[in-house]
Amino acid sequence: MKVTLVNHSSLLINISNQIVLTDFWNSSPAFGSWLPSAPPFFNPVYLASLSFEKNFYLTISHAHDDHLDDYFLKTYFNKNMRIILNELSSPSLKRRFNKLGFENIITIPNGKTVKFDDFEAISIFDETVSNDDAGICFRNEKYCIHHGNDNWFKLKEHNLIRLKEFSKNRKFLYCSQTNSASGHPITYPQYGDKMRSELLNKVKKMVLTGLENVKNLDADFFLPYAGFSKSYVKGKDYHLKGFDPIYENLIGLVKNEKINNLNKMLNIFCGGTFDLETGKVSYPFNFNPTKLIKINDGYLLNEKIINKCDTFNEGYSDYRIITNKIEDYLRKFNDFVLNYLKRFPNYYPSIISKKICFEVINPKTNEVKMRTLDLESNQISNDDQCNKKFIIPSNIFNALFEKKIVFENLYTGYEAEVMRFPLEEYNRDLVMYLDMFGYKYKNS
Repeated sequence: MKVTLVNHSSLLINISNQIVLTDFWNSSPAFGSWLPSAPPFFNPVYLASLSFEKNFYLTISHAHDDHLDDYFLKTYFNKNMRIILNELSSPSLKRRFNKLGFENIITIPNGKTVKFDDFEAISIFDETVSNDDAGICFRNEKYCIHHGNDNWFKLKEHNLIRLKEFSKNRKFLYCSQTNSASGHPITYPQYGDKMRSELLNKVKKMVLTGLENVKNLDADFFLPYAGFSKSYVKGKDYHLKGFDPIYENLIGLVKNEKINNLNKMLNIFCGGTFDLETGKVSYPFNFNPTKLIKINDGYLLNEKIINKCDTFNEGYSDYRIITNKIEDYLRKFNDFVLNYLKRFPNYYPSIISKKICFEVINPKTNEVKMRTLDLESNQISNDDQCNKKFIIPSNIFNALFEKKIVFENLYTGYEAEVMRFPLEEYNRDLVMYLDMFGYKYKNS
């Protein structure tokens, strides 16, 4: 069994003479601002050609655009190829593929093992973290690989048991995210000169959690990934402030910790192929990852590829601030939260006690309007007494309101600045619900 890191969280897995491509992302901006900080090691035409082979599968873990490049899949990939998806609580991901013209979709139900030609797969869900994202684990008779993508959190006991049983008597490769995947803390002006240390601590936690999961699973290898991206926002230098998750940088974060399995973390970069039988990583030629990332940044800027990103889009030119629009969006969000909690009462019920503020600012005139929603009372006030505040350029808010972009572009895509009160409180509940509502609102 061999695994090639194509880029970001995209893997090309050779298992029992079957080929599985995970979470394909080429160059379409994700969240309105993300572009790959290391491009796919293979030209997408080569990957598209594989989709016409009988032994090929595409698997997509969830619907974020850094894991699913609609344009290239729709334009170049075989419409009859087999696609493996987790069976999520919402059918939106499957419907998205149907709209792109793909129908040959195989879903993995939670708690079930699905058999393919010469391998098997299971989904690894943690409903306390997400209802629309899950890990996928593959195995054959000798090897097992867990494609955790963004699910870097500490595995719950029931998932540890399930993964141990599924990987039993096999060499086991565990893969999970090891880089920040949101605007925090880079877009939080409250951090000031402490922003860098906060970012490093955040990534460090991910690396340590990944190694802890590897230890608890008694896995043989740990592949760190899902972090090779940068955010390009007009007037900001966010692409220069991010963390590059190359091996030396990751090791530097945790080298002083008491870790007895650090040797299980692979020294691998995009283009590297890991052979589970030999335990070795190989490349077709040598290159310096740090130099490559720097060159790629210049390439994206010089070739004007960043012009595809939201804040460089000249079409988003409506800078008017209409307070009724702000209030309307917040009221619709409040209704969504209440209805969702009726269906899933255990999914972050803490949100009902929270307050959220939208502060919309016209960057040309400095005009500012703010509105705060109290989710418990369903009241909107003209202040910023809240748990979390989003400072949004007026043209970006209008694009959001007009369903041209989703809310996640503001938070994960760095297109809004964020304040939280108190600073130490994450308010994950608000972020999760705002992201979910954003997709529902845009598609309504």
